[in-house]
Amino acid sequence: MSVAASPAVQPEPSTAPRRVTILGATGSIGTSTLSVIADRPEAFAVEAVTAFGNAERLARVAKEARARVAVIADRSAYDALASALAGSGIEAAAG
Repeated sequence: MSVAASPAVQPEPSTAPRRVTILGATGSIGTSTLSVIADRPEAFAVEAVTAFGNAERLARVAKEARARVAVIADRSAYDALASALAGSGIEAAAG
């Protein structure tokens, strides 16, 4: 008795962009990662960006990447982040 192998079914490649979060978005690796993402906007959607304490730079990065949320680790920098993102539609968070 022989059993015929069925051809492997390959899933259709998704056309939806991959949703990503960039940890340490203001550092060198985060900046490089965001550069790659900017070159392939059809492939990636930035959900969130994070940084330790540079609120102004994080706000700029969040706007450029069209992130949904920006999170700053240093709670004392939250007000500066929220102010820098006011009116952008990007949510600010801290912690």
